[in-house]
Amino acid sequence: MARKRLTNGQKLQIVRDCEQRLANNESLRSIARSYGLQGKQIRNWRDKQLLLANTKSTKKSTSRGAKGRLQEYEDEIMTWAFYQRDAGVPLAYKHLVIKAGQVWPEFRNLSESQQYHTVRRLCQRNKFAIRRITHTSQTDPNEMVLEAQNWLAIMRPIVSAPDVQQKFILNMDQTPMFLSMCPHSSLNLQGERTVNGRRTTDSGSRFTVTCTVSANGDMLKPFLIFKGERTGRIATREFPTNPYREQVALCCQKKAWQDGVNMEDYVDKILVPYLQEKANGVPCLLLMDDFSAHWTDDVKDRLEEIGITPYKIPPGCTYLVQPLDVH
Repeated sequence: MARKRLTNGQKLQIVRDCEQRLANNESLRSIARSYGLQGKQIRNWRDKQLLLANTKSTKKSTSRGAKGRLQEYEDEIMTWAFYQRDAGVPLAYKHLVIKAGQVWPEFRNLSESQQYHTVRRLCQRNKFAIRRITHTSQTDPNEMVLEAQNWLAIMRPIVSAPDVQQKFILNMDQTPMFLSMCPHSSLNLQGERTVNGRRTTDSGSRFTVTCTVSANGDMLKPFLIFKGERTGRIATREFPTNPYREQVALCCQKKAWQDGVNMEDYVDKILVPYLQEKANGVPCLLLMDDFSAHWTDDVKDRLEEIGITPYKIPPGCTYLVQPLDVH
């Protein structure tokens, strides 16, 4: 007799039917016999009922497979990829293959096919797929509005609770800035075929600014991230003598990007001093988008330690509901 392999959805349906029939005093053995199964199989599925419900129904196993080669470096690679896309830089699998070889040199020893399929699986796990560049959102705007409204319906009772003060409802986000903001347009004679414009040598150099505002209009100290080593020359020699060091918080990162480590610095340098004015028992809410660096386990643990509850803004809805994005 051929071995019967059922999908997770079929197993879950059998378990639910089994629960009803057991409630009617039918034995597990007779239930299993009616399905051509062993009672032990159904018992195992009952024990894994929650796991079956959270696994794709068309699959025939709850196993996630072997550990990925790049699992240890996944956060670093995907943080880099998300920053590239936020800046509008087109990416292909080959770019992630190169990045993987930089963060893990042994990756270069794999065959081209192994490199490609490893990176492809990495992208699939993070819902990162090849898309056509369109410059406009392909999601129905009405769907985004509906999702934003649903999120607001959840958040309104939370932010309007009697013990919540507007001063401690915070929203943070970061944006790249360029050291030289060269204009892309100029007054010029009509009819000229070429419109020249000078650019400085550092027009492509950039840094990241993290901004935070409260619901009562307070603007917290900006958090600036420059390119460099965390304990390198810029951080140890230039930052301490910077004339604006009291007005802004400064730090370095190899690519001038926001990451989980800098997020912890942001919490300690920006949020902790601001919370000194908060009385005990007064809740503090922090609204953030779904950027992965905002939601590392270490960041969430640090926020919990200082009494801040983070709330995630739905993807694609920041332009509708995030104060820092709404003009």
